[in-house]
Amino acid sequence: MADKDQAGHGSAAGNQASRLAVIAIGSNIGDTLSYVRGAVAAIAALPGISVQKVSSLYQTEPAHVKDQDVFTNAVMTVLVDDSVSALELLHRLQAIETDFHRVRHEHWGPRTLDLDIIDIAGEISDTEELRIPHPYALLRDFVVSPLLEIEPDYVLADGKPVSHEAVEYGFVISVNDFGSNG
Repeated sequence: MADKDQAGHGSAAGNQASRLAVIAIGSNIGDTLSYVRGAVAAIAALPGISVQKVSSLYQTEPAHVKDQDVFTNAVMTVLVDDSVSALELLHRLQAIETDFHRVRHEHWGPRTLDLDIIDIAGEISDTEELRIPHPYALLRDFVVSPLLEIEPDYVLADGKPVSHEAVEYGFVISVNDFGSNG
């Protein structure tokens, strides 16, 4: 398992009220291991964010668009200061994707980095820009397996428990420790 307690990174610690968020990370172009690890570090450096747990690295089948390379995935939990809105968190994650040369050519297609907000405790959003809990989270093994690794009893903000029961795609091929090279 990856570093399970990285609290203290970022600046969500202290007197500021915060809430738990789940972020999924994926990559299938280039040095995917480096991109996923780099994304974790970039998220940890965001103001108002404190990393709690990071899953192992999961090699997974592509979902939806099958004719592409396998993905490297991870899931992390972070504390987000109440001063940081869900939409602001989304925009910060999109800026990190851009820093990692993310180009959006094809929906569900190959990418250097994909960062998705899966859930934020106590928050539900159903706008064109942000849907949380993530509408496909429970269908994707590349979200469910790493999330259950770090939060075995996790329940989404809409009350749905995370389990393998509804998984339909993005199945896990292998699992590696976050610190290993493969």
